[in-house]
Amino acid sequence: MMADQIKKAEMDSLRARFRTGSPQERAKINAMLGPVEIEFADIRMVVDPRDNYTETCIWLEGHPPELKSLLALVKLVEQRNALVLDIGANCGAFTIPLALASGKGSRVIAFEPNPIMIGRLGLNVQINDLTEVVRIEGCALSDRDGEAMLNFRGHNYGQASLKEVQGRMRNGGTLVPTRPLRHFTSASENHDFTLLKIDVEGAEALVLDPILDEAKSGGWLPDAILIEVRHAQQWQTDLCAKILASGFEETMQAEGNALYLLKK
Repeated sequence: MMADQIKKAEMDSLRARFRTGSPQERAKINAMLGPVEIEFADIRMVVDPRDNYTETCIWLEGHPPELKSLLALVKLVEQRNALVLDIGANCGAFTIPLALASGKGSRVIAFEPNPIMIGRLGLNVQINDLTEVVRIEGCALSDRDGEAMLNFRGHNYGQASLKEVQGRMRNGGTLVPTRPLRHFTSASENHDFTLLKIDVEGAEALVLDPILDEAKSGGWLPDAILIEVRHAQQWQTDLCAKILASGFEETMQAEGNALYLLKK
């Protein structure tokens, strides 16, 4: 066998063991791994399965974990001059496919405050030749300008949050700059369709409440919102009800996400 075939066979064996292994076995496999390049649907991504659930899933299954949600968004932006606001971009699991699917003149603004994940996101932007489409904003969106503690949870960088992480689950944190979403909404003037995807581990209301409140007096709204609703119990407001009251209709729930389209 050729060297790359041997490597592939070994990797497939590790994946099989990981799927059926005990937590101890999975920890041993994680210790053996490093960054791996995965290809799917003409997309290339370098992922590190050791410390991020999303990257582990891409390594294990060959595609991002929230595939139904991703495909629904791809359909919305395909061949359109779209602005995508990816709030909580992680390694680029949504950023990269949406940037590749959208039409001429499109822009993806990828918000990712975790310094480690910014590097991984930037690499995936580069290897897919998207440096002229994707702009990375290394800040956390919130309700104000300033700074906040980004808290790390366990060994999963994808669960970093501005929300407090309790007890031994907290694995340190880092100060990051914060900015309100309204600083970025004027970019939609140059595009035919604006999609907002948000997954910030329970801090969604901090980002969206000001925008939804301002919309009551004629403020800006995107054309579509995909929001993670797994942590809705942490919101201080009923964010889904506010989205509906702002003129959206819910068109899908899948994989812990809800998709809303603005009624025209």
